[in-house]
Amino acid sequence: MFLDRLSCPRCGSPLGDAAESLTCSQCGAAYAKVGGVPVLTTGSLDKQQEFQRRYFDAEFAGYRVYRLENWRLSFIERIFNAVGVLEGRAPYLDIGVGGSGATVIEAARFGVDAVGCDLSVEGILAASRMASDQGVDERASFYVCAAESLPFQDDTFASASAVAVLEHLDDDAPAIAEIARVLRPGGRVWITVPHAYRYIPPAIWPLYLWHDRRIGHKRHYDEGRLVQACARAGLRHVGTHYSGHPVKILQLAASVILPALRRTRSPLWWRLEQLDRRAGARKFGALQLNAVFARA
Repeated sequence: MFLDRLSCPRCGSPLGDAAESLTCSQCGAAYAKVGGVPVLTTGSLDKQQEFQRRYFDAEFAGYRVYRLENWRLSFIERIFNAVGVLEGRAPYLDIGVGGSGATVIEAARFGVDAVGCDLSVEGILAASRMASDQGVDERASFYVCAAESLPFQDDTFASASAVAVLEHLDDDAPAIAEIARVLRPGGRVWITVPHAYRYIPPAIWPLYLWHDRRIGHKRHYDEGRLVQACARAGLRHVGTHYSGHPVKILQLAASVILPALRRTRSPLWWRLEQLDRRAGARKFGALQLNAVFARA
């Protein structure tokens, strides 16, 4: 699926499909398939990209069984509602889909043509396997690529999401420009990034600094910084929602102590989640900034 909308990440020309590779009709670049999944990256990866691929390949290699944890369900509900995935805004793209493929699989389950891409080969292979296991592979497609060079034609997607992506990049501007390019006019994108330190409770700073260094975060964002970066690419700010308030820390701690909270649709877990959502306009104390943008 979507082979007719793929483009060469080097020159932007259409790609021809063969059993073991995709070849550019213009520049002749060939892109191999691994486990049937196209790897559409250009040349060698830079140092940061190599680090990110190694880190997430190691994490996603262990993904075997499809599970919709409560936190994934919550993100999916918010993303789908905010950008209208189930309201005619198809096709849908998740940039940085990871190894679960959950957003793409659940969109496809509702009959939406959905595409997931990620720099991690292991992640995309795991997501593709799970889509097949869930019986939605006719509508779910997965590709290995860099966020800075998306292998899709202009104006391809009506909705998109990029959760925990921009902060991993040496330069976020190319990726934001690519998001704008592949969105249709009026198409919406949900972006989640780590919130600026000045709004995060100081007691959490040491742990978050350690996490930033471990996972390869390059920056945190406030609303102004993200809105300005997206405006330069032609993305109009629609709204912002803050999440990860102190109640989420309580929720996480309680989930470790009380296994019942980890059950899907646990009433107590979702009551705590609703408290966090009700604080969505409160920037102070929030760990995450979630914003929706529309292409002009």
